[in-house]
Amino acid sequence: MKKAVMSLLAASLLVGCATGDTPAAKKANARKDTQEALQAIYKDHPGAKTAVNKAYSYLVCTGSDSYIFAASSGGGVCTYHKAGSTKYYRFASLGAGLGIGFKKVAFVYAFHDKAAMKRFETSGWDAGAKADATARADDQGDQAAANASFDVDGVKIYQSAIWGAAAQATLQGYKFWETDFTDDFVSMPE
Repeated sequence: MKKAVMSLLAASLLVGCATGDTPAAKKANARKDTQEALQAIYKDHPGAKTAVNKAYSYLVCTGSDSYIFAASSGGGVCTYHKAGSTKYYRFASLGAGLGIGFKKVAFVYAFHDKAAMKRFETSGWDAGAKADATARADDQGDQAAANASFDVDGVKIYQSAIWGAAAQATLQGYKFWETDFTDDFVSMPE
């Protein structure tokens, strides 16, 4: 059991990595991956594009979530867009509740409130409850769950499952931190 938990945790961190041998390559791959994620979100959520265009800033992330009975974990890479500039972030998530499965996810936070934007920039924390069942196969494009969208304290959040299968009811916390990929501790061979 312990081996299975460690394998899923390792897989969840690796799926959400910006790949590349140099910081510049990792940044390029992070931009590519998050732009693909954003397009998937726009396809699943017709109002997302308008929300992003009207936002003070927005954060686009792609990564993975794994759920093993009473615990969940995940991680990935993000690009933060504000006033024409792009910054790079990593995220990690931990949660408690009931669940089983693994999925690759994409989400965007569109900041419509300056105080909420500043809270993200200074603390990098988000916590929320999640309950859904997802089944999506990359080659089929079918999904057996409604994709999530929230409007909380001036932040519109849209999430899409890219692939995988999971059923969960969890309280999940996310920690975001800025990176330039110079001392990046997570890397995956290409």
